[in-house]
Amino acid sequence: MEIKGKTAIVTGAARGIGRAIAEAFAGEGAKVVLADLGSLAHRPAVGWHYGLSPESELAGAAKKIRERGGSCAAVEVDVSDRASCQNLVEESLEAYSSLDIVVNNAGILRTGALADFAERDWDRIFAVNVKGIFLLSQAALPYMKERGGVIINIASVLGKQGYARIGAYCASKFAAISLTQSMAAELAEYDIRVNAICPGNVDTPMTFAHLASSEGLQKQYETATVEEAFDAFNRDRIPLGRGQTPEDMADAALYLSRADNVTGISLVVDGGYGIGVS
Repeated sequence: MEIKGKTAIVTGAARGIGRAIAEAFAGEGAKVVLADLGSLAHRPAVGWHYGLSPESELAGAAKKIRERGGSCAAVEVDVSDRASCQNLVEESLEAYSSLDIVVNNAGILRTGALADFAERDWDRIFAVNVKGIFLLSQAALPYMKERGGVIINIASVLGKQGYARIGAYCASKFAAISLTQSMAAELAEYDIRVNAICPGNVDTPMTFAHLASSEGLQKQYETATVEEAFDAFNRDRIPLGRGQTPEDMADAALYLSRADNVTGISLVVDGGYGIGVS
């Protein structure tokens, strides 16, 4: 697919991986709809254990793209809510009259032992990480079926292999990969390609909120800061010796958008961390 002139929705676009993907698409001449919680982050039903993206971050992401000469719109969305997803699609069509690419990037994370993991946290993780893919894709399909398109779901290397104390997140990302495969098989007749990206250790606010900020990781590497511990972990555990960046995931998203004969895959971008894991 030629990306220039196409319309792309990117959820979780206010920061991190989503923002990098939105900026990359805009840089290639796409019309981008940046979608994130914004003011919806303050609703009790959306509240989470770390700060989610406020209005200022969503507006700032859109401003940066426009300053670089890109075309974009910013729309608030709660991907776990059907009406909100439908509104996102409608506003995207109102702004650009077309819809070609959907990037289901919005996601949340909560760690902890399964023995006492809160049911409400389990439900919220699946509502965003899995149901969100379903709801937004379903809302977009009536329009994408007419002309084909691309859906990219952001999964994780933790959807390839389970680990202790992060079971809910792992399970949600396993589900995202399976859902990607089902969607790819079902939507191929409409020339809609569906693929997933499985990031490794990416330097994002969500990562530092739960993975890199653990006291145990700092003690293990005897470092004063979580950033130093994160870098040390990556040097030790990743064959390429470094963590991944949001821009690495943007490169993968650009590839999957253009790769006209690729569907149903889960592209791992982890510097070799998961070598040997199918």
